Amino acid sequence: MDKAGIDALLVTSLPNVFYLSGFAILPGSTAALVVIGDDSYILVDPRFSIQARAECKEARVSDYFGISLTMAAVNLIDELKPGRVGFESEHLTVSSYRELRKTVHKGIKLRSTCGLVEKLRRVKDEHEIALIRKACQIADAAFEAVFFHIKPGMTEKEVALLIDTTLRRLGADKEAFETIAASGPNSACPHAIPTDTVLRRGQLLKLDFGARYRSYNSDITRTICLGRPTAKQREVYGIVLEAQRLAIDAIAPGKSGKEIDAVARDYIASKGYGDNFGHGLGHALGIEFHDGPAFSKTSDLILEPGNVLTVEPGIYIEGWGGIRIEDDVLVTDTGADVITTAVRKL
Repeated sequence: MDKAGIDALLVTSLPNVFYLSGFAILPGSTAALVVIGDDSYILVDPRFSIQARAECKEARVSDYFGISLTMAAVNLIDELKPGRVGFESEHLTVSSYRELRKTVHKGIKLRSTCGLVEKLRRVKDEHEIALIRKACQIADAAFEAVFFHIKPGMTEKEVALLIDTTLRRLGADKEAFETIAASGPNSACPHAIPTDTVLRRGQLLKLDFGARYRSYNSDITRTICLGRPTAKQREVYGIVLEAQRLAIDAIAPGKSGKEIDAVARDYIASKGYGDNFGHGLGHALGIEFHDGPAFSKTSDLILEPGNVLTVEPGIYIEGWGGIRIEDDVLVTDTGADVITTAVRKL
């Protein structure tokens, strides 16, 4: 905040509110945080007052009722009288900004900020890493549990439901995101939505899912064949698996996200499938399952110990199918610690 030239920061991104205060994000949650000096104030309506008082031990809880969250923030800011107030430009809507600018005391200057909290969130502490490891353990166990129950004749929706219920049975608070179960030609779509398509013997089945545990996430993808794989299925799977191995082996502090992405991308291209890998190699993982920049052609991320990222190369061939293998890795002082362990076999 000192570097940004502000006396107070209005935090409106719910993941950032959680990171700074401990206020867990629930469906329908509304909250904002004002940080000023060594103090912080969390603004909640009466539906969340009890939760906020229980979870936000270091913040002062300020209830509001009958007004907008923005007006509640204005009233608090006017009371605190900071000279310069930063707001999160990437998360405050235009209408909320206009209301803020129109109603805040004229002597208070508003300043746009970008990524102040997100940059802190990139490096995980030991507590966060422990929670992510637990989320990964749940996802690994779920894959092992459902693997032998998947069979031809089931629908993609049935497989996705089986994964979701298994995640919760094994301790997940919920799914990290909408589970992907895509079979046959549908698997060529990187983010396919499960349908009523019936699984058939000999087809590929791509499973992309994760567990959320105490507000932290895991994210893995496994591609399996329903029966004996063809020569081409084995070939493509082997290329994707080797691309992932090469990229993970290349991870080290000081390297760039662009550099690691190129390792996998160049290998896939050398095998003739460069045009079939159309997304970034991976993303940061944490409070959000897409938790910041990571591995892509344009990434400006410089790796640090404590970063947690996915490594997920893929090859997608329209009309044939797609293969992706995804694991979660922790950047260490010397390289990468792969924290998902589910079996990688076609």
